[in-house]
Amino acid sequence: MFQQDPSWMVTVGKLMVVTLFLVAGTLNLMPARVKDHIERMAGFGVPLPAVAFWTGMTMEFAGCALVLSGWHAHIGVWLLIAFTAIAGSIFHRFWRVEDPMRRQSLRIALLNNVAVIGGLLLLLHFVK
Repeated sequence: MFQQDPSWMVTVGKLMVVTLFLVAGTLNLMPARVKDHIERMAGFGVPLPAVAFWTGMTMEFAGCALVLSGWHAHIGVWLLIAFTAIAGSIFHRFWRVEDPMRRQSLRIALLNNVAVIGGLLLLLHFVK
């Protein structure tokens, strides 16, 4: 039924994916969250955690802007893929957590990131 003209689905899909990043990114810009993220990154041994945090935020919002505008949208998708992979590898290290409940929550969060990356890879097929 929808195979002849998938354009509306692609548009809705782009908006849904970008909404995830815009909402999460905006919430992460709250002063307490910025401080928390930078401190956690330092605790995880990330070099230059403040620079890493702000670089990540720039990648996230630039990726969203490129995808939404359609201008070099494929670069925007790659930025979001890189951001998601890096953030997941920093913040969702379930294998280092002893508490079973927290370990499971982090495992699910990392798997969610894997699914988001899968969706972004599919989106690459539709963006120019």
